[in-house]
Amino acid sequence: MEFAFSEARPRITRFECREAERSGNQLTLRYAAVAGETEVYAFSERIEIPGELPDSAVADGLVRLLTLAASLSYYKAFAPVTFAVPGGLTAAERAFITELIAGGLGEFAIVNDLPGALEPEIDAPELPAVQTGSAGSATGRALVAVGGGKDSIVSIEALKAASVDVTAFGINPRGPILRTAEVAGLELERAGRKIDQLLLRLNAEGAPNGHVPVTAINSLIALLSALATGHDTVVFSNEASASYGNQVWHGRDINHQWSKSSHFEGLLRDSVPAGSPEYVSLLRPLTELRIARAFARHTAYHRVFTSCNRAFTMSAAADASWCGECPKCRFVSLILAPFLSRDDLLAIFGGRDMFAEPAQREGYLELLGVDGLFKPFECVGEPDECRVALEMIRDRDDWAGHPFLDDAAVRAVHATAAERESVFAWRSGEHHLSAELEEVARAI
Repeated sequence: MEFAFSEARPRITRFECREAERSGNQLTLRYAAVAGETEVYAFSERIEIPGELPDSAVADGLVRLLTLAASLSYYKAFAPVTFAVPGGLTAAERAFITELIAGGLGEFAIVNDLPGALEPEIDAPELPAVQTGSAGSATGRALVAVGGGKDSIVSIEALKAASVDVTAFGINPRGPILRTAEVAGLELERAGRKIDQLLLRLNAEGAPNGHVPVTAINSLIALLSALATGHDTVVFSNEASASYGNQVWHGRDINHQWSKSSHFEGLLRDSVPAGSPEYVSLLRPLTELRIARAFARHTAYHRVFTSCNRAFTMSAAADASWCGECPKCRFVSLILAPFLSRDDLLAIFGGRDMFAEPAQREGYLELLGVDGLFKPFECVGEPDECRVALEMIRDRDDWAGHPFLDDAAVRAVHATAAERESVFAWRSGEHHLSAELEEVARAI
């Protein structure tokens, strides 16, 4: 459906990211869409932090970054237009929002065929520089972001085994997040995020819509929550595979997981005001397959977790779990199958054998990187990991003779010995783990 403009709805020429308002533990992020000099739409997003923020330059700086990150949900409804910040930007903030738009809206731009959305004019007065950057401090109290999936569970259990003081953290927590904290025996700090309903109405009317860098938004809410609750470190569980893109488009490497990538982690660490809580991804040097191997040992969580993103949409039921139809469900079934019995794997998905369903075949071939198929726009691992998982499934007696393994296209897929070794190896590229946390990660 085309988003129709009329005399009653003038064509937007400018999107404004305005100053946020703070009151106790409540933040109000304000945005506007402007036609010429006329404000046509005004938006207010509400954020609730678990604790009151201090009156400090660190809090102010983190709120400014959060306001920029959350703005993309609203900017995309009018893109491409000028992106304006009337209150001004420091050089670090300007670099942050420029990269966030270019990297974090890549999938949105493809889906809507809007390459210009990734390079808007940034109209903002230049503000004086402030000191930025993570200091790499030692971990005292860790606030661990919980998404209800396997990755954060592996992080939690690894940190607990190393006697790190851990608190779980969730934003608008639903069943899988609540159950994960309960099984882990952890206190759960809760934040809230409420998008302006006007945006949802505009989307329903045909405004451009699509993926935004949600992890960037959640990371900044977590940093503010850590600041308010006395935690010195925020731990996310983004792995090496998150840095692997989906496809090249208009000369850009488009990555659905861009805000989970190593590049974004470094960008955020460089952009936060000096004195902020430390921000790090514990699983950065590990692949999805190595993480799945570790998760398979944590059987207490097998009936409570879900990695299916459809369970966390605003329209999903509170007790939603696995949809069994999406790339994420297929991917998790594929990478857990080498490490669980067939019966235990199917029990996670309510007894459903997705490998046996003809409608799922194409989706599995996408994950395996079969020629001509792109990696799906989802939080899934690299094709070589999927190929190694397939080879390992072939080695298991309980999958012998399964029709999926006898499919001609599947039989043609193989992994080399080098790939098999590589997907379990420590990825020695860029990570930001302290010596203490690197030891924790290496034990996974």
